[in-house]
Amino acid sequence: MPSMRFTASVVLAAAGSLALTACGTQTASSTSSASVGSHVSASPDRQPTEKQFLDLLNEFARQCSPDAPGRSGAAPDPGTQPGGIPSGAAPRTDKPAGTPDANGDIPVPVDESGETPDKPMRSGPPQEVELGGIEKCAGAKHAERLTTAAAGKPHTAYSALEQTIAAAGYRTDRIHKMPDLGGDPRARVDLRFMGSVLAVDVIGTGTGVIAEPFGASEDESVSVTEVRRKPNLDAPSS
Repeated sequence: MPSMRFTASVVLAAAGSLALTACGTQTASSTSSASVGSHVSASPDRQPTEKQFLDLLNEFARQCSPDAPGRSGAAPDPGTQPGGIPSGAAPRTDKPAGTPDANGDIPVPVDESGETPDKPMRSGPPQEVELGGIEKCAGAKHAERLTTAAAGKPHTAYSALEQTIAAAGYRTDRIHKMPDLGGDPRARVDLRFMGSVLAVDVIGTGTGVIAEPFGASEDESVSVTEVRRKPNLDAPSS
């Protein structure tokens, strides 16, 4: 399934729309907003607000977004695009199907209904998808943030793993417990938002964590726990 291109502006717009509601939901103990990059307590009443979490997504997306293609902001000449009409050229007029053209050829009718055939149903669990350039970059930054937060501390129990992830600025409703991998606790952090497919697999170790970004389903109704990873990190299904 092709995924919608993930851009910093999408996350920024959503983060701004939550600014007013977030102000009324903070507890007295969190009246001062934590800046992006600062750690917060893993306690449920001290975890980051939704706006703070979106600010984190937005910050990494901004850092990974390429520069604008041009400063003028002008739209490209359609004549330079595949199938475009050069500037100043007369627009093409459609003729009834079966009408010969100037060369006497009869063009093949094109279906312009906009309808696409139904996609075949895929059986089995959803598969890992490829990350785009921006999400691959942002995923690396999230992985680095998590490994830095966990460095030098044992994470041989899931409770310690979850606490470190939450303390790094990720909401507990985005952290999902997974089956242990070789006896080590594992979690997945769901970073999908408005077309994004980004998630991070996090495995606890005796000296920190291993964090690896991957692409989940664009459909957020599909839990990241259901996504079948490529063989390198996925636990056996049986």
